[in-house]
Amino acid sequence: MNSNTYRKEGSGKEKQKFSDKVLLHSRTVVEKEGYVSTGILSHIEGEMMEIEMSEYKSFDLGNPIELTIYSPVGTQRLQSTVIGKAEGSIAAIFPARALCGLEEKRESPRVRIDHKGILHKVFSETRELSTGPETFELVEDIQLKIRNISFSGLGFVAAAGPRLETHEQLEATLSLGFELQCRLEIIRQESDGGQSFYGARFCELDEAQQRALRAFILREQVAAYYKGKQEKVV
Repeated sequence: MNSNTYRKEGSGKEKQKFSDKVLLHSRTVVEKEGYVSTGILSHIEGEMMEIEMSEYKSFDLGNPIELTIYSPVGTQRLQSTVIGKAEGSIAAIFPARALCGLEEKRESPRVRIDHKGILHKVFSETRELSTGPETFELVEDIQLKIRNISFSGLGFVAAAGPRLETHEQLEATLSLGFELQCRLEIIRQESDGGQSFYGARFCELDEAQQRALRAFILREQVAAYYKGKQEKVV
């Protein structure tokens, strides 16, 4: 089955749509200021791509680079940045939006992590006072352990505290090497051995929060990818 699809343009011409997988194993020219090398595009996941090359030592983290990818769907020219490096390859940002014709439905990468956070659960309590009953709004902090995270949400374990209900929204503080204040909506819940595992989605992250989260996920993704490659070699 051909993974490529087509769509009609306003002019009546059909424009080819393609999956990022079509780009794999393509010869790729990598250029930085004053230096050019050639490699093979070997891996794409989310916003990260890996280019295998013998001259990887000539590139450093943070280097802005220009890529020319000679793929089965044509020559693709992209601006990118080096975000990782290991024996025999470099990792760079995969600028999907710059690729004309790339399929829009791409999964958000989910990376495993071991970080902590706090949920702030708000509830009401009515107390009987001398002047009569009065309702107070209270906040209970629930400690959580984050097990995985993506651009859209996270999975976490809550060892104690009140049960969280599906579709419930709570304020949260996530410790990710930086403090991310956000709002989460619970979308699923599982119980196992006295612990409750929850899946939640982010609600309305602002632009600064999105940038910080994106940078964090990219760092974790690159580290996990190269760690996995190293373990396979060993």
